[in-house]
Amino acid sequence: MRYRLYIRIVMESIMTENGDKIYDLTALIDMYSGNMDNVKGTLVIFIDQMRKDVTMLKQKFSENDFPSVKAFAHRMKPNLKLFGMNEMHLLVLDIEQAALQSDRNALDIQLNRLYILAETVCARMQKEVIDN
Repeated sequence: MRYRLYIRIVMESIMTENGDKIYDLTALIDMYSGNMDNVKGTLVIFIDQMRKDVTMLKQKFSENDFPSVKAFAHRMKPNLKLFGMNEMHLLVLDIEQAALQSDRNALDIQLNRLYILAETVCARMQKEVIDN
């Protein structure tokens, strides 16, 4: 039963409308040797932290605190890699660069995109993995 759940999570439910993966839990599932209770527990923590980080990024942006925007973006990168969120990882790299250059226009666009992506990913993880 767990193996089928693993296959469904990794192969089917993580695809976007255009066929790209929005997230990939393969590394996390492997890390926990397929123990889905541990995977779900980790995802609950991740979702909570992701929402806090995005909120903090937007707050620091509104305060024109570009070093903090860069620092928070940098802090997000390892988890985005672990959870196979390649599109978000690339976006966070762009946010770091824009913060380094104090580029308000680019940051405004990128942070709004990050918010939408983060909410989409968190909602899908909740529905497809945690609530299953």
